[in-house]
Amino acid sequence: MSSGDKVMNAQRTARAQTLAMVWFAVVAFGRLYTVFLCDFLGGILGLEFICYTWIRDIPSYLWIEITVYGPLTWLALHQLNNYVFGDTPTESQALQRHRRLRLAGEFAIAIVLYGIGIHVIDAIEVLSQERELTTDGAVYELAYFLDEGLSHYVQFVPLFFVMGWFVINDRPGWTAHASIAVFFGVAHGAERAIGIIEGEKWFLGPPAVLWLAFAAWLRWRRVGPAATTEFLFRYAVAFCLTLPLTQALYYGRFSSFPPVSGLSDSQHAQVTVGAIGLTVVCTVVLAALDRWWRNRSHGLAT
Repeated sequence: MSSGDKVMNAQRTARAQTLAMVWFAVVAFGRLYTVFLCDFLGGILGLEFICYTWIRDIPSYLWIEITVYGPLTWLALHQLNNYVFGDTPTESQALQRHRRLRLAGEFAIAIVLYGIGIHVIDAIEVLSQERELTTDGAVYELAYFLDEGLSHYVQFVPLFFVMGWFVINDRPGWTAHASIAVFFGVAHGAERAIGIIEGEKWFLGPPAVLWLAFAAWLRWRRVGPAATTEFLFRYAVAFCLTLPLTQALYYGRFSSFPPVSGLSDSQHAQVTVGAIGLTVVCTVVLAALDRWWRNRSHGLAT
């Protein structure tokens, strides 16, 4: 291979990694559309029509979930799956195993989208609570079960699974943007900690952390110390440290895990400011530790 071909291959690899990082950002931060549109633009700036315009008895923020968030989340996860399993082996048995692993990722992604679809039943619950002023009866109880019970399991569990699946099976070489990887892990850990609390599934936090930690350990066993330089490995470590810390701080403040939507305005603001502050502090600290580790490892290697 000529030097020109090597340069072109390096450029293509860099572009693919950057695009994968963009899709990863969609997965990690897509759910925050409600914070920006509803809490910031609606609650702080007073543009409540953005989230709370009723169209055929469905508020606009749920229309956004149906028409934008759900499809975009599927697309982002699908593109990440394509990237992670992008190096296709030629040997027959290896190819068959590769296809099975890739299919497992696609299946988990399909279940995530299915869970988002079930969550659309939230429209009935919101209509019942806010317009009909009804919070009892068989219809409401069924809607509540599908929305707050089943849909959250069907969303959260396969999402955590597929993120760990990506860590385990990631293709070699995604080592750029170290600090961004740490930021993604911290921010997503804090966001998912609050998300599962809001969904009344806070107890999924420890299993999620154990799974991501196990995935990182498997990756380490597979590729050795080189794993510590990888984007997804850094993400997993930061996630595993931040999610339980966020939950611990939340419990320390409220002595339980009340849903964020049930808090007062001042308490809601405390959670928002606290999450932002925690993200900033943890990102700075973990990024500094990551640089120290890289420098130390480089010094030992030389």
